[in-house]
Amino acid sequence: MILALLPGAAFASGNKLLDHCNAAIDFMDNEPANPDFGALGYCFGMMQGVTNTNAMYEVQLGKDALFCAPEAGLNNGQAARIVVKYLKDNPKELHRHGTILAISAFMQAYPCE
Repeated sequence: MILALLPGAAFASGNKLLDHCNAAIDFMDNEPANPDFGALGYCFGMMQGVTNTNAMYEVQLGKDALFCAPEAGLNNGQAARIVVKYLKDNPKELHRHGTILAISAFMQAYPCE
């Protein structure tokens, strides 16, 4: 019951996204003995969700894409690195919702012309 009363931002901030995507990058680069699979799932799930939503927005709804990823695609590992760089470059924004920050990172990395 208490969980339902807490604001969503407490669970989905840029701080959480940064922590979890840092863990995902550590897993890709170092293959630690005890990886945090919850963090990996959160980060990669967010990356997949944001990129899929962008594609659906453009293809299914006929709207302008929020960002224009490479035609070859964007894998979750590459996406996580883009988001982590953006979050580290914009620490004053970490209180914002992680989804909004991920979209902002992709918009900066892959602007539509």
